Amino acid sequence: MSYTGGMSRASLLCACLLATCLACTDAPRTPPVASPSRAGAGLPTTPATPVADRVDAGSSVDAGALASTEAGAAAATCSARKLSPVPKPTAKPLPPAVASMRERIIAAAVACDYAALAKLADEKGQGVRFSFGPDEDPAAYWRSVEEHETTPQPVMARLVQVLNLPFYEQDNLMLWPTAFREGATDADFRALKDLYPPGELKAMRKEKSYLGLRVGISLDGDWQLAVAGD
Repeated sequence: MSYTGGMSRASLLCACLLATCLACTDAPRTPPVASPSRAGAGLPTTPATPVADRVDAGSSVDAGALASTEAGAAAATCSARKLSPVPKPTAKPLPPAVASMRERIIAAAVACDYAALAKLADEKGQGVRFSFGPDEDPAAYWRSVEEHETTPQPVMARLVQVLNLPFYEQDNLMLWPTAFREGATDADFRALKDLYPPGELKAMRKEKSYLGLRVGISLDGDWQLAVAGD
């Protein structure tokens, strides 16, 4: 072997090695791709819910709850529902605290809001007298009277109507109607013509005793009385 031939082979070998190194350096490095059969092997996967879908689902629930609440509010009804929530003017002015309580009672009754009426009854810390029985919850009692299966009574409408009648003062109370006072006149009873059937009013007048709904509010605005019967 000649020196020249050895050098040629050595040169050729070096050239090949250089080419190999360049090829390895320039080749793009592709990240390994997991085999589909092994992707997530042993790890359960759950398809991700799109953000838009999650928001829409929540919005649907909220909208449904809102619609249900509005429907419930719209469904509230009682005998006073169609009456005016604005009190009629009185012949003489009421003390401010009495006028305020009267106005709010009328508004709550027209709204058929038994809970609001119960709250007004306890506003001054003294519950209103609403029954001669053992009942303790005015809201539950008035609702049961209004919604009685066989003999419902329009107690909410009568509450509004009585408070729109003339009143009188007795023992630091403003009382409605004047037919309840001692020595009530025929005019006092005629004012009740839309409250009770004629036969009932005639019997009360004959006995000189009004046994219908009467309302009493103290001079400082404490609602103390809303009761019928004896």
